[in-house]
Amino acid sequence: MQGADAVEQHQQPRLEGQARAGLVAACALLALCALTGGSSMESGPGESAAQLLSLPLLAWAGWRLLQRPGGPVTAAWLAFAALVLAIPLLQSLLPGGLAGGEGREALARDLAAFGIQAPDRWSLAPAASRAAALSLLPSLALFAMALSLPRAAHRRLAQMVVVLAMASLLLGVAQLGAPQESPLNPYPQWAPAMNGFFANPNHQATLLVVAATLACARLAMVLGAWPPGRPHRVVHGVMSSLVMLLSAVALPLTGSRAGVVLVILACALVVAAHWPAWRGGARSRIALAASLGVAALALFLALRWMQVEAIDELRGPLRALTGEIAARFAPLGAGVGSYVPVFEQEAPRELLMANYVNHAHNEYAQWWLEAGVPAIMAMLLGGLALALTLRGLLRLPAQARGLGVTALVALAAVLAHSLVDYPLRTPAMLAVAAVLAGIAAGQAAGTTSLQGDTVR
Repeated sequence: MQGADAVEQHQQPRLEGQARAGLVAACALLALCALTGGSSMESGPGESAAQLLSLPLLAWAGWRLLQRPGGPVTAAWLAFAALVLAIPLLQSLLPGGLAGGEGREALARDLAAFGIQAPDRWSLAPAASRAAALSLLPSLALFAMALSLPRAAHRRLAQMVVVLAMASLLLGVAQLGAPQESPLNPYPQWAPAMNGFFANPNHQATLLVVAATLACARLAMVLGAWPPGRPHRVVHGVMSSLVMLLSAVALPLTGSRAGVVLVILACALVVAAHWPAWRGGARSRIALAASLGVAALALFLALRWMQVEAIDELRGPLRALTGEIAARFAPLGAGVGSYVPVFEQEAPRELLMANYVNHAHNEYAQWWLEAGVPAIMAMLLGGLALALTLRGLLRLPAQARGLGVTALVALAAVLAHSLVDYPLRTPAMLAVAAVLAGIAAGQAAGTTSLQGDTVR
């Protein structure tokens, strides 16, 4: 069993039939999401095209998944995806009388004083909730397609994520020397920065953390678990090192303090996860342990750096106030997409600024405000899916679980960054997270080649 898995993991596989076409389609959709979905507030023809393209991919991936028996990992992830999609759809359709909550009642009284009827849907912004549901389609299609593809395709998807991250980084470098109205800046309303494909440089940092994590895993495999006789070891090692170096240099330029901490933690976890598959002797294992020590020192210094200007940080009060507002709209929330008007109505005068607050800078607090108890249920179900995925990966032989564990660590980094920012509100980063989840779940579920898909 271990030998067969090691061969599948490390040999140069070739996809045929539907798997190759599915991989090409998934990569095309991922690239389209990355190129056009860098803003959490704006949408354009690119995002509409991604949503249309996702429909046949969803049907195709669903058909492929039906061709093989499911398991607890697949079932948990599909249930989570279905619930996340159902929440904004139901919010835009169900009557508002079901929602209740002190905040909604106060809003109805205020509107009645001016002769305006209160919203008659669960969501206070039904159109925004419908738009939010549609924006989920490309990511759901990418997740389902990654889950349905054979193991050999997962590494190609991971490589595509790294390629897109490096392309975004190169674009960010070019933006630094370009005027604000340059065609290189996809969001000219903002001054040039290390944005890349994104409107917010913090989300560029999130993508760089993912790329560095995937590259670190590849480098660890090259140094400690490379199969005897396989060529191009030096090339893979140099390319992985280059991706890590570029990401490490660029992360401080994005201004994301959390990104620096996350890349250190993620790379350290990936290196530690590759320890059971390490084939080196005592010296190489000492070197591996020393690299973890260096990561610990770098983490300590990064945490000290994060304390700079902490007093002037506005995000903490925003997160706390979001929790208070969410309690007023419990138990069913104000509606996905309603955060901006609800926050402006409920916030105290001290937090009313010239620029409106567009996000809570904590994805989980904002979901609690917008979807209430159903959001908590979705989070718990997502946590169960992550736990089952980790258990499934740890049951695999050491040589066969490297990519799945790495994808799970990279996904965990995105989820951790969501505690202090909102990367998953951008279609681009949501698509990347969906691909990582699909890779991890597919590896944990023991995805094998389906009928008509061979790996040689």
